Amino acid sequence: MIDKLIASLLPAEIYTHFKLNDLTETHNGFHMRLYEYPELVPVSLRGRNDVVLDGFCNPLELLHFSIKGKPLYLKLYRRRWKVSGTEKHYSNRYDFHPEGVKVTHEFATFLKGEARCTADEYVRFLLHT
Repeated sequence: MIDKLIASLLPAEIYTHFKLNDLTETHNGFHMRLYEYPELVPVSLRGRNDVVLDGFCNPLELLHFSIKGKPLYLKLYRRRWKVSGTEKHYSNRYDFHPEGVKVTHEFATFLKGEARCTADEYVRFLLHT
């Protein structure tokens, strides 16, 4: 049941590749921490037996639709991989947001069309109403 709720809140492409780890509510919004599934080894390393996890890339934070009148921030942690005994890192690449904007594609479409405002204007509106 909870998985269905999470799937309905998140863009499909994020839900497919990331698992919810934590959800917190603060005075300025909700914050979801999502971690890439460990079985999603980058294509260039698939089929090798000497591939190991090597931490995480810097997280990507995206603004998504609000919940209960508060902004929802998605913090995405992509896994970092390497071949055992080497230092070169590999990670998956995703297209979760329009270039130059830290909001999901779905939310960007909404802001351009219905809301006719920027993400910053939208957040200020939510937090001051």
